[in-house]
Amino acid sequence: MRIRRVKWSKKKKNQTYRGLTVGEFRFGVIFDNWHILVAGLGVTLQVTFVSLLCGMVLGIILGMMRLSSNRILATIALAYVAVLRNTPALIQLIWVYYCLPLLIGFDLEATTSCIVALSLHAGGYVGEIVRGGIQSIDQGQVEAARTIGLSRWQTMYKVILPQALRRMIPPLVNEGISLLKYSSLVSVLGVADLTYQAQVLSTTTFRPLEVFTFLGIEYFVLCSVASYGAHILELRLARRS
Repeated sequence: MRIRRVKWSKKKKNQTYRGLTVGEFRFGVIFDNWHILVAGLGVTLQVTFVSLLCGMVLGIILGMMRLSSNRILATIALAYVAVLRNTPALIQLIWVYYCLPLLIGFDLEATTSCIVALSLHAGGYVGEIVRGGIQSIDQGQVEAARTIGLSRWQTMYKVILPQALRRMIPPLVNEGISLLKYSSLVSVLGVADLTYQAQVLSTTTFRPLEVFTFLGIEYFVLCSVASYGAHILELRLARRS
């Protein structure tokens, strides 16, 4: 009895999805479902931007508290930074989502709780960036500003902060990029961000290789664009100084 081997036609295999096909990767699934990934990208950028903005405000406050002559304020800021920097971001997300409502007395939506958690997380790092940037300025400039009659706050606003800001740009950009990558954790709580949509798409289409490969490329492009933009801004600020 002769057994015939059935050869699958590449044409038939590729009819499932339209678009680019490279070897065993069929990226047509991305082109056919691009609207789902775009919606997830919008949520990711929204969560990242709002969390970074709130984290910077909180970080400035914490940085000033760390530099305060008041030991109580400095100790509170130090304890906050130590806790937020030495615990995993995923644990912070879960804690804020499940435990914080018990303390404040009302529930938070998943997206809101994720923004709160990421803002608190970013605040700890931004606080150290602000403290380091201010302390990097030569103390002689502070003394010179006080000599010509500037108050403490005038010295900080007109002399220290403009110089410290230029030095803080690279680490702030790094924190923003880290926050963008950390935002993928919000999918654990059911927030329909880019990672969550990719997980759903890979499950429904049975093409996880293509979906998560594209997801990695997308995050790489976003982080690279942010780094390049920060580099251009840093060069422009250096030329003005």
